Amino acid sequence: MKIRKLFSRKKSKPSPEMSLQITSMADVFTILLVFLLKGLASDVLQITPANATRLPSSALTKSITENAIQIEITNTEVMVEKDPIGTLDHFNEQLNERLKIERKKQELISKSNESVKNDARAIVIADEKTPYQTIKTVLRSLSANGYSEINFAVMQE
Repeated sequence: MKIRKLFSRKKSKPSPEMSLQITSMADVFTILLVFLLKGLASDVLQITPANATRLPSSALTKSITENAIQIEITNTEVMVEKDPIGTLDHFNEQLNERLKIERKKQELISKSNESVKNDARAIVIADEKTPYQTIKTVLRSLSANGYSEINFAVMQE
């Protein structure tokens, strides 16, 4: 008798607690999909230098993913945010003035909106044949105006 009782168990109805919640799982998968797509969308910052500018090539180890103020040094002039500042011979004063203006704009925006922080990032886009003295002058101006995180744009090999 005992043996029969072991093999003749009644099948019980599944409890409602054990049922699969499809709606909750769909929500979780939707959120995961959004995060994955967001991560892929903000991979590398696309920079388009002026026509005459040839960027140096490098084996990239770090990608620039966030936007920052862009200083471009071409064969003939220096530009800030695609706006010409001066020729390679005479740009230092104009560059300092423009960087001060950009810094004041950032300070005003960060004061009026607490979620926006004062940005210390800059991207230098320099031609591969730019003299070192010119790059050094640009870096000195950036540093003097509070830009401490400076990246150089290069072509990926």
